[in-house]
Amino acid sequence: MQVRIAVAALAGLMIISAAPAALAQTPADFTKFNESCLAAAPFLLGQVPDGVDTASILSPLCGCLATSFKDLPQTDVDVLAADLRGEGTDAVHTAHGSYDKVAETARQGLTTCFASPEVVAAMEKAAPPATAPAPAQPAPVSPPPTEPAPPATPPATQ
Repeated sequence: MQVRIAVAALAGLMIISAAPAALAQTPADFTKFNESCLAAAPFLLGQVPDGVDTASILSPLCGCLATSFKDLPQTDVDVLAADLRGEGTDAVHTAHGSYDKVAETARQGLTTCFASPEVVAAMEKAAPPATAPAPAQPAPVSPPPTEPAPPATPPATQ
């Protein structure tokens, strides 16, 4: 009888020790998120001046975001990708169930990533060269004033 109890206890321990592995979450696939992120310059960067290389900013920004979101479940990653594609409607957010939590995580990730040294450096490097204003034209040089000629003296009369 004690052998059965020991075997049952051992089986129980094996099940309990295997549970964390079974409950461990499969890492989310970021393929669609990354594609959406790299194409989301207007969404992520807003209006940028002509000549700004947005791809050189988005590359480190999207990499940072993917790292920030690495522990999110696939449904959260998918809803964020939908937002980046402009497909994040109220219906999609409601269907998600806990979108407010995901949105807060996204805000924190964006704040952190925009402040990261890699993204800051990319933004500085991608900025178009400042166009120097045209050099000011010097004022025309006037000839120095001339002294008025002395009045002509009338010839002396005799």
